[in-house]
Amino acid sequence: MLEVLVLGTAAGGGFPQWNCACANCRLARSGILPHRMQSSLAISGNGRDWHLVNASLDIARQIEHFIRPSVGSGAAARQSPIRSVFLTNADLDHTLGLFQLREGGQIDVTAPAAVRDSLERGLSLGRVLGAYGGIEWRLAHTDWRTIDDSGLEACAVPLTGGKPPRYALDAISGAQSVGYLFRGGGATVGIFPDVACIDAALTDSLAQCDRCWFDGTFWGEDEMATLTGRTAADMGHVPISGAEGSLTALGALGEQRAAYLHINNTNPILRTDSAERRAVETAGVRVAEDGEHFAF
Repeated sequence: MLEVLVLGTAAGGGFPQWNCACANCRLARSGILPHRMQSSLAISGNGRDWHLVNASLDIARQIEHFIRPSVGSGAAARQSPIRSVFLTNADLDHTLGLFQLREGGQIDVTAPAAVRDSLERGLSLGRVLGAYGGIEWRLAHTDWRTIDDSGLEACAVPLTGGKPPRYALDAISGAQSVGYLFRGGGATVGIFPDVACIDAALTDSLAQCDRCWFDGTFWGEDEMATLTGRTAADMGHVPISGAEGSLTALGALGEQRAAYLHINNTNPILRTDSAERRAVETAGVRVAEDGEHFAF
């Protein structure tokens, strides 16, 4: 058995973003476009014990909205359906929710060594959480490992070109960004919310997936250039469009196997009537929605 819950599909800041008055955010505030929480997914091999992929500041609301109803009526007064967290990188929008999860006791966190180092030294994560339930670190392995009693398996996929977070203190060498494959019930799913480029190794990993969720942060390379002076490449994200963009690679996987998430508020694919959204759907790729549930 393998279940996937899409807890959030927006990039950092959510959608609408509190300090943004772009056309998309205005449409969301007017009720024309749905609000989206920040990117996160939950994976389970038995429908009871859930493993998060990233934990944003929306995590408590996401658990309450999408996971809590699956907890049995005989549950203890204080308990958590969250068994562990898999971090794809050390970005704030993927990690600040760990501070909220302190209320559930010890947190098991899987991450590459470089990601752990940034969080430990840059955010003092271990020291802060050590005053509560504590944190149990597990290294993100690139070979398949069983992660719970249901038989659910996971492995990390190191990603080329990942960047350390801006708060990092003299970041150590090693993978700064990874994706994850999860396997159970005869199916394999992939989670890749932060991809700087698509190389042969990543292409091979995507080909293994019955379904995958992929970095849809920006439609174009220069989407943020006028606002921040930084391109998609500067920010560590492969754009959807263009010769080196992700749409061609994901479309080649087959109809409905891939879906975009971690979508920035400026991205035109958020609008169902946009030419960009039509291009994505014509290629056989989906735009993920908060609250989607898949069982294999």
